[in-house]
Amino acid sequence: MAKKIYEACRRLLTTCANCQPNENILIVTDTDSLEIGMALWDAAEEFPKKTMVMMEPRKMHGEEPTPLVAAAMLKADVIFRATKFSLSHSHARRDACAAGARDLNCCDYSIEMLEHGGLYTDFEADRKYVDQLLKSMADGDQVHITSEAGTDYYASIKGHKLFPQYGMVRNPGETCSPPDIEMASGAMPGTAHGKIVVDGSITHPAMGVLKEPITIYVENSFVTKIEGGEEAKRFAEELAKVGDPRMYRIGEIGIGLNPDASLCGRMLEDEGCSGYVHCALGNNETDNQDFILHIDMMFKDPTIELDGKVIFDHGEVVFD
Repeated sequence: MAKKIYEACRRLLTTCANCQPNENILIVTDTDSLEIGMALWDAAEEFPKKTMVMMEPRKMHGEEPTPLVAAAMLKADVIFRATKFSLSHSHARRDACAAGARDLNCCDYSIEMLEHGGLYTDFEADRKYVDQLLKSMADGDQVHITSEAGTDYYASIKGHKLFPQYGMVRNPGETCSPPDIEMASGAMPGTAHGKIVVDGSITHPAMGVLKEPITIYVENSFVTKIEGGEEAKRFAEELAKVGDPRMYRIGEIGIGLNPDASLCGRMLEDEGCSGYVHCALGNNETDNQDFILHIDMMFKDPTIELDGKVIFDHGEVVFD
């Protein structure tokens, strides 16, 4: 195994997961991501209770794994999910964390991500960005997001959970998605309206890093119109193929905080890119949990006001 790939996998096992020799470590992979799964397996030589299970790739983010994989997840102390599509919004992942597993989402990794980029950040040092926004967003209500590209988006986060993502797990039931470091909340049902100019990337296999902006119009927390060029047309077609109005429900608001990540079309690197914010369609943490699909849309250098106070200024965290 190449030295850099081994180093990245060791960082996942130690810095990110804090694996211990006596723990039951489960690597979940599929035929499309087996190279990543094997890299983790080879780097885990000092952990005798490791196990790896492989399944066919899922068709989209949020789809449930096979029943046997779900059963194995319930017995694990630490789970590494090296799969093509994310299982983060699946019942299997939620049930495993409820049973006490520490969970690491490693979906859609590439070998290049193991060689350079966000996995080589100083995760401990980056805590300060997450902690500041956690403080700033506590008990907040009205969010207003703007950008020079034209985003003008409003929502209420009052009553919504806050999800600090440090790229590390230490306690039973915690989940993370390294190299993604972010502070996330979400629009309460019916409160989101305005427009989002997506000029980063979209976590759908037909999309990736965008060549031109896509404008998303929102009313009552549902997408009502999509405008732009050929990529906008393609995105609208892909959403329509789902055939379910819940696909158009907008919820998550996530703020990327990894200074060493760069936009590359891979979900976990893109979501964590410092200076980018993402809003997500589909499955969310309020009223749409029974819908399996979840699609993130990244846009760059926005400003976020919370109850009239700027907490994120043109892509930079505002410290007290």
